[in-house]
Amino acid sequence: MKPNIPYTNAIRQYLDLFLKKINSSDGIIISMGVAAIVTGVLVDLFLIRLICLIVVISTAAILVALYHARQQSSPGEPAQDDSAHANTSKRDTGMKTIFFDDAGGYQQPDEEPETTEDHPMNLSHSVDMQIEMSGRPAPPVSRVTDQPPPATSSASREFNVADFFDMDSAMYEGDPEPRTEFNFLLHKILLVVKEVLFAHSVVFFWANRDKGQMVMEARVSDNLNSITLRRFTMSSDLVSHVAENGKPELLNEVNPKSELELFPYYNSSVGIRSFIGVPVYFSTQQADHSPGLPVGVIAIDSKAKDAFGSETCALLGQFTKLISTLIKSYTDKYDLLLDSELLHSIRKLQERIRSDFSLATIINQLSEETSKLVRWDHISIVLYDEKRHACLVRKVLNRAPVEYVGHEQAIDYPDSVVGQVLKSNSHQKIDDLEQLASPRFQATERIPRKGSFVAVPISSLNKCYGSLNVESRDSHNFSRQDVEVLYRLAENSAFALEILYLEELIREYVIIDDSTGLYSKKFFLQRLHEELRRADDLASSLSLLVIAVDRAGEIIQRHGRDGFERMMIILSRAVRQSVRTYDLVGRLENDQFGVVLLDTSANDAYLWAEKIRKNIAAHVINLDDKSFSITVSMGLCGELEGIRKEDLVANAVTVLHRAADAGGNIVRVF
Repeated sequence: MKPNIPYTNAIRQYLDLFLKKINSSDGIIISMGVAAIVTGVLVDLFLIRLICLIVVISTAAILVALYHARQQSSPGEPAQDDSAHANTSKRDTGMKTIFFDDAGGYQQPDEEPETTEDHPMNLSHSVDMQIEMSGRPAPPVSRVTDQPPPATSSASREFNVADFFDMDSAMYEGDPEPRTEFNFLLHKILLVVKEVLFAHSVVFFWANRDKGQMVMEARVSDNLNSITLRRFTMSSDLVSHVAENGKPELLNEVNPKSELELFPYYNSSVGIRSFIGVPVYFSTQQADHSPGLPVGVIAIDSKAKDAFGSETCALLGQFTKLISTLIKSYTDKYDLLLDSELLHSIRKLQERIRSDFSLATIINQLSEETSKLVRWDHISIVLYDEKRHACLVRKVLNRAPVEYVGHEQAIDYPDSVVGQVLKSNSHQKIDDLEQLASPRFQATERIPRKGSFVAVPISSLNKCYGSLNVESRDSHNFSRQDVEVLYRLAENSAFALEILYLEELIREYVIIDDSTGLYSKKFFLQRLHEELRRADDLASSLSLLVIAVDRAGEIIQRHGRDGFERMMIILSRAVRQSVRTYDLVGRLENDQFGVVLLDTSANDAYLWAEKIRKNIAAHVINLDDKSFSITVSMGLCGELEGIRKEDLVANAVTVLHRAADAGGNIVRVF
């Protein structure tokens, strides 16, 4: 008869358990009791049997006491021996440790559990015993850990400040520009959209309807190298459809053969299988307060099929509202920044004109400030010339490698664009020069008709003095804000031109120079003409003396325009005191005086000139607690019979320049 294998294994396990019990403290007590029973049975002596009975009763009492003590210390748990209790104080119970990882699944610690030979009873052994005693095969039992579960999962990590703040970002260095701030926030929003939707790429496009292009502003992608095309023409792709229709586009399955046609912002095929695009609106632009057409599009794609649905559109709607708010904030800040730059340019224009009030300064500063505020390839300034009675190009800036209008070139009035601006005193903005029929300046110009052009009048309240013209090689380059900026610059320049022309008008008709009290240039030349005719009639002599300050530019640089003017007032008094009361003294230029010595020959006039030169050289001038002296150069020309005033003045100025070139402080006679 074959032995019953399951029962044999069970007896063997009981014997193993009994041997383990003997090695423990409880096993020693049980062994003593068993030994006492065996001795009492084998020894036939009353005293020995009595002692063995007492030992058995004592052993049973001790075991019962230990059982109750363990029940009170850990209620609800089965009693174990001391060694097992000591072992479990350092370990958890034999339960399998299970926890969630970051992906949402279950995970078990990587360390293998230690062997449990010192346990009184292993869980796998007990299961094997129960199954084998029942006569059924034992199911596989997974091993369990006797290690305590870790405080944190293996997938977690320690966070630091860099996880919550962009420490190295230039965004927080100084005062960022509106565009920098907008791009920073837009990139963060796109990054959130990508993480929430588990997308492959999220791209934001501007819809440039003037040029018919979609312009990429920001992108977040798992494959940035495949998205390098900054702009593409609006066509039949999905992004253009969203921009033109103003409605979301959802595609759950993409045909691989049409991937590049549907998504032109990719350089090559990357395996896109799902797409969703939503429009971004800005403000109410229509009469019915509807937003009109969208200003941008958010394109989201994925490599998985059916990655997006209708609920995705509802979620993206919240993001588009946030981006619309950012666009409004960016636009407002950009307008404020543009106004600030315009104010700075106007202030700089006024300061420069105040320091050097001349036509050249006004023209140069106007063109310089214009070049800072708008995008340009050509800048020109056209002014009306009173002497030539024509509109001339007085300033040209050209940084494009093409031929442009020339300096001092006359324009066709009013058959050109600039001529129409001067005639109507209103601006002209041409977005596409290829559609322009009339010339910009004159009919014979050879300027390529490509790009955009804007011209604004330089006019004050009373008169139009010219036009400020800016041209770009790109079509639709100038916006409404650009035209407004050019208007403000031209307006301030026109006020300066009006003051300049009024001063010239005053100098033209006023007899006395308001600063020095001497004759004005026009009246001085008129009196010179009269005295020349009288000298011819009376056969008398006359001499003209032209006086100029040496190194006048250095004096202006050291003491300023106001200091130089005060010095000229002091010098005019010295000259007036050095001649006779009936001699004529006038101011010819800012640094020149003219003296007509009546009834004086050239030789006698030389003596008078030397007297004036020495008096001026010995005169000490005090300005702003500073004392200094100056020298003058003089050109002398005597009257000849029948000579004109223009020739007399030209001869005196010629020898004056020779005296200045010789080092100054000299009198030269023609």
